Amino acid sequence: MDTASRKIVLEAVKTAIITELRGYEVYKAAAERATDPAAKEMFRSLAEDEKHHKDFLETNFRSLWEKGEWAMPATPENLSPLDHSEILTPSFLQRVKGGDFEMAVVAAGAELERSAIHFYKDAATRCPDEESAKVFRFLAEWEAGHLETLVDLERQMRDSWFAEQGFSPF
Repeated sequence: MDTASRKIVLEAVKTAIITELRGYEVYKAAAERATDPAAKEMFRSLAEDEKHHKDFLETNFRSLWEKGEWAMPATPENLSPLDHSEILTPSFLQRVKGGDFEMAVVAAGAELERSAIHFYKDAATRCPDEESAKVFRFLAEWEAGHLETLVDLERQMRDSWFAEQGFSPF
């Protein structure tokens, strides 16, 4: 990778690291504050995913800085598993019932994921080399999986809250 390309890619990776760090901190704080064990586990799992992404990006940043190449490809094996289906069960939804705190964190998390997706897609189009663009496209897809989970959860929590207020069926 030439010097000009490396500079563009390194700037994008620096921003990506901060993006993942923000998500990690939000989810970690939510896990610490949540009182429901399932909500605690869901937020812990999301925090762990963001930490894996940050670690992946930091490893690659060092390699890009020193050698001008990606140290490891963006693959599911090199990132965390994306499966929250065991957490988002009907009993979980029944327990949290759209609690104000959980709904607020889920909504904030969805916005963080949207922001990350937008950044990664933009970075993919701006990267001068195909390998870097491929990494950012992969990360955009990965964050889209988080967003899908959170949007679905947010909808279910919202519907539950409105049903409890007597505004159903909607």
